[in-house]
Amino acid sequence: MALLAVKTQGDLGTDLVLAPERYDPRRESLNGARDAVLLGEIATVVRRTVSPSKNGGSRCLVLDTSDVREGLVVGQKGLVDGSEIGSAKKVAEPGEVIVSRLRPYLRQVGFVDAGILNYGAGVQLAFSTEFYVLRSMSGASIAFLVPLLLSEPVQQVLAASQEGGHHPRFNESVLLDLPVPRRLLEQRAEVSRQVERAVEEYRRSEEGIGKAIKTANECFSKKRGCRSVE
Repeated sequence: MALLAVKTQGDLGTDLVLAPERYDPRRESLNGARDAVLLGEIATVVRRTVSPSKNGGSRCLVLDTSDVREGLVVGQKGLVDGSEIGSAKKVAEPGEVIVSRLRPYLRQVGFVDAGILNYGAGVQLAFSTEFYVLRSMSGASIAFLVPLLLSEPVQQVLAASQEGGHHPRFNESVLLDLPVPRRLLEQRAEVSRQVERAVEEYRRSEEGIGKAIKTANECFSKKRGCRSVE
């Protein structure tokens, strides 16, 4: 079924955006939701970056959009010198939530946790600049925003809000204007704990797989032989 939206010249704003996807009525499907607050009242977008020219000698864990999906951040990556990160990156810290603005249908949303493998003192978590980095405004956990951003109604809005043909993205304002149901806010602490526990379990599985890979590597070593790693 074709969608039709009629806009006047005044609706186009001072920049006169003519991209038809900007006026897709589906992107406004959650506007005016009752018993809800805007995401921008709960979290703020932070813009910390790291660049190769200014971070020689530092240690970075570089994570691309493909390293984040369905609430999880893949941690099995090695560290690189800050001068080798290739290009400017967004910096995120444990407790923050990241969401890729590029191709939202890939569901590249993740909770940044301190248990990410190889993360520790003196290490920066350097993410693709395609990510928006969300930080709690109150200090309380915002892990509960992960299931919100992956929920079907929100995913539909993000999908309808992407603009551009080759590299479709959605704007920051779309993210911050998303409604957060008060019913979810009332369960904020418990849902956040659920997400954090799930991420901890994922880290344990990563560690277990890593040990199994180490065993396989040792099977190719004539010096060490093959032995199971407990």
